[in-house]
Amino acid sequence: MRTRLVSAAAALLVMSVAVSAYAFPPFSEVKNVCPSCDQGKADVVTLTDGTKIRGKVVAENTSFYTVVRYTEARAIPRTDVQGIEWANGSKPTDLMKHDQILLKNGVVFSGTITDDKDKPALYQLECDFNDFTYIVFKSQVDKVFKQGQET
Repeated sequence: MRTRLVSAAAALLVMSVAVSAYAFPPFSEVKNVCPSCDQGKADVVTLTDGTKIRGKVVAENTSFYTVVRYTEARAIPRTDVQGIEWANGSKPTDLMKHDQILLKNGVVFSGTITDDKDKPALYQLECDFNDFTYIVFKSQVDKVFKQGQET
């Protein structure tokens, strides 16, 4: 298991989730190297402006959905979502079980908080969709969500 030490500047360099309180930050533009290949099942998130985002919804909380596409993850504010077409026909029951840490710079980490220390003041979070463990200093944290609820 890999461990990453995260500060506000370094957080942009690791596998993370970026979120804006006002708008969904787009995924990197990726060209499909095999347009004729089966793309597999995916959730389709429809934004209020009609934009459709194909990916996997891996978590949700009272403020946003966490969507992963081509190993990039993004937080999409619930207020920006018109609807979701679920890949398997229905919404997974375990989306609210995940934790998220929202940093002051807008980066979000999603997974399971495994440590919450006061000295040194930090959180440790194991990501649910890759093999990373993140260490996040509390001085950089804006909000924390545990099992879908802001704490």
